[in-house]
Amino acid sequence: MGAVVLVHSYSPLVSTLHTDLGSQAWWGAHLVDSALRWCVPVFVMISGGLLLRPRENEDAATFYRKRWARIGVPLIVWTIAYLIWERWRDGLTVSDAVVAAFSGTPSIHLYFLYVIAGLYLLTPFLRTVVTHTSRPGLWWFTGAALGLGTVDQLLAVVDGVGGTTAVTQFLPFLGYYLLGWLLMTSDPGPRALKYGAATFTLGTVATILGGWVAVATTGEWGPGAEYVYDFLSPMVVLSSVGAFLLLRTVALRLAAVGGPVVRGAGRVVGVLSGLSFGVYLVHVMVLNTLRDIGGTPDGGAVFFAAGGYAAVTAFISLLLVAVARRIPFLRATV
Repeated sequence: MGAVVLVHSYSPLVSTLHTDLGSQAWWGAHLVDSALRWCVPVFVMISGGLLLRPRENEDAATFYRKRWARIGVPLIVWTIAYLIWERWRDGLTVSDAVVAAFSGTPSIHLYFLYVIAGLYLLTPFLRTVVTHTSRPGLWWFTGAALGLGTVDQLLAVVDGVGGTTAVTQFLPFLGYYLLGWLLMTSDPGPRALKYGAATFTLGTVATILGGWVAVATTGEWGPGAEYVYDFLSPMVVLSSVGAFLLLRTVALRLAAVGGPVVRGAGRVVGVLSGLSFGVYLVHVMVLNTLRDIGGTPDGGAVFFAAGGYAAVTAFISLLLVAVARRIPFLRATV
């Protein structure tokens, strides 16, 4: 969740909204953003790892009822909230609001709700596939799904090609969802930390270099650079797999060590993770409001300002969600 907040804080600098291409601030933001592109894929992989495990006592109707309470209400409420906010803030027209809702992008981050909702819709059937398919077969299926998602995003770079709706937002992410379950149910082995570090480093460096080559070739932050940054580019797939392996392996090793420090950290993580979904929902509104109030400094100071905005956004968002979770009607929305 921290990575998501940082990405949204620094991405306007990378896309040259608040700084010049090639400046020190731009390079700093590019390095930070490139190192954190795994954030959304890892969210999807965690969901697959946790939810695709077959459960004999949970039929499709029970699963949908539970997931609707968790994702359906927030999807509707926050879609409406952000469209109203964008109309108040930027003068979004009613027709543009309808298009944004039907495309599954009512705000820069809410597409994730549509992605997860679509994956949840298929989860009971995917559990059957997971149960009755050999692991080699599942690896082939996952690889094919990831490959199709990567090609789909590549073709979208071509002008006038592609485009998704609220109903199809999830399809390119199906491979990540399956991959999360495969990695979560695999023995990490003694070399998992090395493999994770190597894969993460390779993907991150490739993202940094790929973005630089794209902007150096065109002289602007354009479709080529956007593809390098896309969550389904080959570079980001590599860094996402590496980040997942690193996070899981470190967590397992810490759990094995135990002790009061680890248990205390676990309790803190438990509290924060209970608030993380709500932080995801509200943080863009908080971040942009802070920017509107505080403005954007010139020169290299803009890089440090973005970090400051990220820290304050995370704090305010956590506070708002903690309060909302104590209010009966608001609790269901976060």
